Amino acid sequence: MTVTLYKSAKDNRALDKISGAAVVAAAVPIQNTDKINKLRPVFELAMNAAYMQANYLYCDALDRYYYITDFDINTAQRIELNCIIDVRQSFSAAIRATECTIIRAEAIAQPTKIIDSKLPVNPTSKIVTSIVLPETSQSFDTNAEYSYLLTVVGGEPSA
Repeated sequence: MTVTLYKSAKDNRALDKISGAAVVAAAVPIQNTDKINKLRPVFELAMNAAYMQANYLYCDALDRYYYITDFDINTAQRIELNCIIDVRQSFSAAIRATECTIIRAEAIAQPTKIIDSKLPVNPTSKIVTSIVLPETSQSFDTNAEYSYLLTVVGGEPSA
């Protein structure tokens, strides 16, 4: 198992943090450990002062990218890199390949009045003529000039 260490200046929200990043060290072997946490691993390497310049790494065996959050130097001339997974970079190919509809609203105060030309719904067609919620006896006017977005959260199936 090896890691490649980087010095990256990219924003944490970016998908491609390794383009333009300086490679501090490539194919550095990791000391054997009993257990590695995939989300917050600690990688132990032979000591090299250059490694302390790195803030990012890629682990080939786990096929994941990690932020280096801290490092510790122990008495056996080893450096321990404390890391946390970078989900955006590790799964950037899957994120880019995802097809979805993103709904945007002009104001947070009116999330139910979303006008989005890319939403695959015909706002002029009305399928439902009346909606009554028996829990509240609240009815919705389907003759309004905007579409409703019904979201259901929680609940359990009735027995």
